[in-house]
Amino acid sequence: MKKYLFAILITTLCLTGCRSSKEASKTNQNEVWQTMLVKQIDAQINDQIITVRYNNGTTLCYKILDNFGNVTLTWDRTNGRQNFDDGPSSYKGDISIPSFIVTGENDDFVFRVMEIDQNAFYDCTEVTSIDIPYSVLRIVNDAFKGCSSVKRYTVNENNQSYKDVDGILFSKDNKMLIKYPAKKQLTDYVISEDVSLICTEAFTDNTYLKKVFVGNFVTAISDFAFKNCTSLEEIELGGNVRIIGSEAFKNCPKLALINSHGIFPPHNSPTVFDDTTKQNAKLYVPKGQLFNYKRRLEWRDFKNVQEY
Repeated sequence: MKKYLFAILITTLCLTGCRSSKEASKTNQNEVWQTMLVKQIDAQINDQIITVRYNNGTTLCYKILDNFGNVTLTWDRTNGRQNFDDGPSSYKGDISIPSFIVTGENDDFVFRVMEIDQNAFYDCTEVTSIDIPYSVLRIVNDAFKGCSSVKRYTVNENNQSYKDVDGILFSKDNKMLIKYPAKKQLTDYVISEDVSLICTEAFTDNTYLKKVFVGNFVTAISDFAFKNCTSLEEIELGGNVRIIGSEAFKNCPKLALINSHGIFPPHNSPTVFDDTTKQNAKLYVPKGQLFNYKRRLEWRDFKNVQEY
């Protein structure tokens, strides 16, 4: 155990570089503690993939990124899986990602977990929470695609790229809302005024939300952002929304009210709303802008449009 901790500490010092001793000390303590929370039982390397078993019953797979000891948490390679969508994944329950993993007969090699790979948790419908460590600096698009049972995302408070607010995953500067848990049980949600981008599939599969208020500084709602939000009844779009991505409100059968504050109608992808939404939902637009909305893609298809 002493050798294990010593190896981690030495590697961390090398990776943290020329920080002040006070900052480095704080960083080391957080990284080591995060790693030791879930004890590693064993690890095996096969074709650049490191498969690690932990004492909480989980098994996670990592892909070597470079020659500097960095790895990405990747999709499950156990049970003979050859692709990320090749049958059920073994990733289940509460996932706590460590900052480091060790391999070798005497724990000779230490790897730092720097990234969460694309499709790492693809369709992991039995994962209930994901704890992201200090060391992760990048989460690739679609990393949490299909995680329909997640109740919360948590991030080490010293992470330099990401943070969580009440279990919701944001970029560190709060400008990107990355992932809202599918099983978060709120009916109303106000998106912070700091947020400028709602990321791809940010709210997908949440079945509790009924009303969402998009902040005035949001400029883009990405593809599939609210897809399959089957309880969503009302969406209020801030005045600076410029782009709404493909199928952003696909399969939102209860969506009955859209209140758009934009003087300039948001530019829509070819298919944002279901035909039933355009037929039945009420669309409110700023006074004097009815003609502008009626000229724009998809907005012109709404049957019930009123100025306010």
